[in-house]
Amino acid sequence: MEGRTILQWGLGGLGVALVLGYSYFMLDDFVRGPRLVITSPISGFSTTTPIITVSGYGVHTNNITMNGAKTPVDLEGNFGEQLILAPGYNAIQITAKDNYERSVTEKIEIVLVVPQSIATSTPEIAPKEVISPLEPETPATTTLN
Repeated sequence: MEGRTILQWGLGGLGVALVLGYSYFMLDDFVRGPRLVITSPISGFSTTTPIITVSGYGVHTNNITMNGAKTPVDLEGNFGEQLILAPGYNAIQITAKDNYERSVTEKIEIVLVVPQSIATSTPEIAPKEVISPLEPETPATTTLN
């Protein structure tokens, strides 16, 4: 009789373990929440090129936005978007949401370094002589003595 009781407890424990494991598997999206991985560029990046491509992927996400604008995502969750940087400091905020409206946000800080010769040089334009249309042109006169 004792062997039968051990077998019943063992099968009961296995059944409970299977139910708990399957429940965790089914609730994995809800338990973990959305995740966002940025592959390029890294935060703190400095560049002299004003156009960059921000790329990465989202796990358990259904909506990704970059600086508030929706970003297209493929079936595996990969995304990539080209952005134009302003001279100096630039902050890019990427937000991912899941089916349960939970969100995760990543912030990338990039510095666009503008070479000093381009930043300070402005072409000098000579001012043009302006003739008022209301004043008639007077010809120059010379006197002979």
